[in-house]
Amino acid sequence: MDEYRDFLRIPGVKPLLFASTFGRLAYSMVSLAVFFQVQSITNSVGTAGLAVGLTSGFGALTAGPRGHLVDRFGQTRPLFAFVPAYAISCLLLAFFAGGPVTALLLSALIGLTAPPINISIRPLWQDIVGADRVRMAYSVDTSYHNLIMLLGPVFATLLALNVSPSAGVAVAGVSMLIGGLLLAFNVHSRAWIPEEREHGERGLMRSPAIRLLALEGALMGLSAGFITIGIPSLATLSGEQDLAGPVMSAMGVGAIIGTLWAGAKAKDIAPANGLRAATLLFFIALLPLPFVPIGPWMMLVVLVAWAFIGPANVFYLEVIDVVRPRGTAVAALGSLWMIEGLGMAIGNAIGASVAENVSPHATLALGVLFAVFSPIIFTIGMRGVLKEATKATAADALDAAVS
Repeated sequence: MDEYRDFLRIPGVKPLLFASTFGRLAYSMVSLAVFFQVQSITNSVGTAGLAVGLTSGFGALTAGPRGHLVDRFGQTRPLFAFVPAYAISCLLLAFFAGGPVTALLLSALIGLTAPPINISIRPLWQDIVGADRVRMAYSVDTSYHNLIMLLGPVFATLLALNVSPSAGVAVAGVSMLIGGLLLAFNVHSRAWIPEEREHGERGLMRSPAIRLLALEGALMGLSAGFITIGIPSLATLSGEQDLAGPVMSAMGVGAIIGTLWAGAKAKDIAPANGLRAATLLFFIALLPLPFVPIGPWMMLVVLVAWAFIGPANVFYLEVIDVVRPRGTAVAALGSLWMIEGLGMAIGNAIGASVAENVSPHATLALGVLFAVFSPIIFTIGMRGVLKEATKATAADALDAAVS
């Protein structure tokens, strides 16, 4: 714990974490908020799932282009463009959606205008904390992100069920407006200078390693899409909507535990080795998920599984740093999240239909099935295009990113 206390004393760390708070809260709320709002308008779980899929799908589809904008123009101008547009889109869905068509269109608009919050924060840590603490920075940042992800679903559920479904969407929009502007005015964000691309450097998707990570991201996205729509669908169809938020928040609890361990105790683990082990353990821990009822047992399964996703996220960032082309500090992560998010959106849309027409347990089973592909792909990659990342340390990953 002394290491973390010393880390938090570094100038710039606390202001950046604070600046990230409200935007991340908006992102952690928006899926359930959209689900409950559209379900209340249409009285259809399938349509609500499709709306969530449109929000996450269009958000993912534009993540790569947003990353390229940040890599080209810096962070300030893209944030000033996207943040107000997102807030307005949320308010329109909250107060002006009168039927399924407008609800779906406005849900898509929320995704289309999603600001580059997380992909902008990540490269700032390298400038603030230095090479020797970059893994801890990723760990603290990811843990804090997961803490917000823990609170958001519960907050969205409480607002939807105790105030009104529209309240959750409106609060998400206002929260993004506050958080986006805080980040846009942050001194490190405003001072960040994009990397210069070296002459002759291959394009992002011409990198075999990035293509492999993209394939893994698409399949992991499908898994996450099935799971994140399967849980609220099971809660809704079981007549226990109030359990959706707590079960999904268990993801954040588990991820925080695992991420803090990775930052303090996994210093000697090579990024690719850690990533393969964490995703394999995640799959194993997920196996009971389709067979347990909504409630405490499902919370336990989710908590244990996401305890392995926490360190996987840290190792994943480092693997990207090792293998990405220079000049793509934001675009690489944005493009990979774009592909993973599209997979998640497809999983949301298909999973909601499966839940309504077959069973939500079948949706969860699909989520478990697709999770097995990640450790298989990383095992194959470690013998080829990811081989460099099997030898790298956390410091090597940063050196690769900035050299």
